[in-house]
Formats: sequence, C-alpha cells, structure tokens
Amino acid sequence: MKNGGVIILNFRKITSADEEAYREFEAAMLEDKKVNPHVELEYVEDFEEIVARNTQSEIQQEGQTWSTFTKYYAFLNEKIVGFVICFWEMDHPDCQILGHVGYMVAPAFRRQGLATAFVNFAQDRYREKGIPSILLATDQDNLASRGLIEKMGGQLMALEEIDYQGQKRQSARYRLDTGENL
Repeated sequence: MKNGGVIILNFRKITSADEEAYREFEAAMLEDKKVNPHVELEYVEDFEEIVARNTQSEIQQEGQTWSTFTKYYAFLNEKIVGFVICFWEMDHPDCQILGHVGYMVAPAFRRQGLATAFVNFAQDRYREKGIPSILLATDQDNLASRGLIEKMGGQLMALEEIDYQGQKRQSARYRLDTGENL
C-alpha cells in the first residue's frame, strides 16, 4: 500500500498461511537466479520446513555452528516482495565475515526503494537491542548492493577474498551505524 506516495511494507515471520505467496516469490527468484549470480535461494520441497526453521532460528540449537537469526519477509498487498535476515550473534566468526544483515528483493519490485526499506528495518531492530553498528557484506561486483550500502552511510571496512560455501568470493564488507549512541 502507498501512504502519501510512500510504500508501506508489512515485515513479519512467515506462517503456514503464506505458502501461495511464498511459492510465487520463490518462482520469481529462481527464474532470476538463472541470470543473476547474486540470488541465493534454493527450491524448497517442504514449505512447512521453512516455517519451522523460521520459528526456531532465534534459538540456539544443540550442535548449531551458525548465528541465531530472524528472517523477516516483506509483504506488500499480500505478496512477498523480499526478505531481510538479521543475525544476532554480533561476534560470531561468520557474521564478522559475511555481515549481520542479508536481504533480497524480488525482481519485479527492484529499483523502488525497497532494499533501502529492508536495511532501515534491520537497523531499527538492531537499534532496539542497543547495538550501535552492524556489518553488511556483498560481492565486490554487486554494484547495486554496494551503492545502496554506501548511500545509507556504510563505511567500507575491507575488500577481501573469502571462502563462502567452499568457493572463493571477492567480498566488500561495510560498517553501518544504527543510530544508537555508544
């Protein structure tokens, strides 16, 4: 919905009732993945598994090696237009390399300011927890994401080669203030 020219997004966790919206989003992202190397989404056979994982993601499970996180889906008129993930273990080694925030916008909704809204939403969540700054990382050649982070005041911390899921990647890592005073 628009409110005075501003798009109003509903950010929330996904539920069992969202399968149709999720499948539409998933299909669009998987089609985009064929030409866009920055899309990191896989087809999921069992939708209820996504719902369960999303529910349990904030609780450290026995044997878990990754950071706890919350994945917020962004809805616009009952359609999923993307998501933002907030990783909560600020000093976790993966977060120090891959960042504290991940986001993805569906192709049909890009270039409309939604990624900015996603990162603003994430900043608000961290600020609520009293966290003064977060790390965001992207591929060095993902100029759209880098431009967004820089436009939002992100400070480049490193251009580096990292090992990501068994592959060498060229990463750009930024620090972004949340607005929370130290």
